[in-house]
Amino acid sequence: MKNNIISKTWACLAVTAAALTLTACGGGNDDDPEPSERTGVLTVTSATAPGFDGVYGDGNVNLTDVDKKNPVGSYPEVCTFKFDGINRVAGSGQASGDVRYRPDSAVVYEAFISFMGSEFGASDWGDVQVVRSTDRIRLVNKVLENDQGVRITVSGVIPMRGNRPGGC
Repeated sequence: MKNNIISKTWACLAVTAAALTLTACGGGNDDDPEPSERTGVLTVTSATAPGFDGVYGDGNVNLTDVDKKNPVGSYPEVCTFKFDGINRVAGSGQASGDVRYRPDSAVVYEAFISFMGSEFGASDWGDVQVVRSTDRIRLVNKVLENDQGVRITVSGVIPMRGNRPGGC
């Protein structure tokens, strides 16, 4: 009985030490966007609620690497990345999001973009371009809606990292 308690105590201490080590070096989460020295600019117009219209831009957008994911189930294989830190010009707030596109496709498959802390999306992203030659996602007058029915129109570019998996 005494040896069993000692064994469990040592196991618990080992797990705690490993967790503290991971926390000290930033966790193990590769999904946190990091500064990229790439420029992103998004202009929001025609918002159906106050506070969203404006220009969001930054010359050092935080980005994750582009990953190729092939989820189980009916979802297709996608190239995906996250961004944040596109700050509102002449005001507070920022834009952030998650972009997904099919390998070798020229258009976005799905995206979620937040402005001022509110997440917006669309049922069809076929009019949003994946421009691999310049490492950008290009939106032109894209109408997005949040879960409270607020609609906005977005134009601009979201950068992505150049070191992408094949097809991405």
